[in-house]
Amino acid sequence: MLAACGKADTRPGTVSGDAYIVTEEGQEVSLASMPVALVPEAEQLDSLLARLCPRRDPAAPAPDSAMQAQAWRQRARLLSGRAAKRASTDAAAHFRLDSIAPGKYRVWADTAYGGQRWSWLQPVTIKPGDTAKVALSNANPDDNPFRCTE
Repeated sequence: MLAACGKADTRPGTVSGDAYIVTEEGQEVSLASMPVALVPEAEQLDSLLARLCPRRDPAAPAPDSAMQAQAWRQRARLLSGRAAKRASTDAAAHFRLDSIAPGKYRVWADTAYGGQRWSWLQPVTIKPGDTAKVALSNANPDDNPFRCTE
């Protein structure tokens, strides 16, 4: 009926999902209490992340841990400043972000487990009145969190 009136459907939607990784031994590890944020999709997001790459010049020596740590802090600051909604995973590693305007977003989360850093910037489209389901797992990590081009 809204379409017949020429009005766009702007009912808010929801993002819900789970966060887990499966170890090499096949054990599923729930990522409880992990912060999750929804970042609006923007054309320049990847190029802004690329500027933070700790090793922009392939001829330069490998970045040291201080350079890496600084790049991760800058990345968190950049994405945090753009976050439209925030939540944390519950004890069962479920999360839910409500009242989301229809559009394209990325679900952002960073954590560490077993000495390894895990990061996600999972694309998601919110349709009017719908719930988009997202699983953050080792099946879909952000393999190039700084968009390095080397």
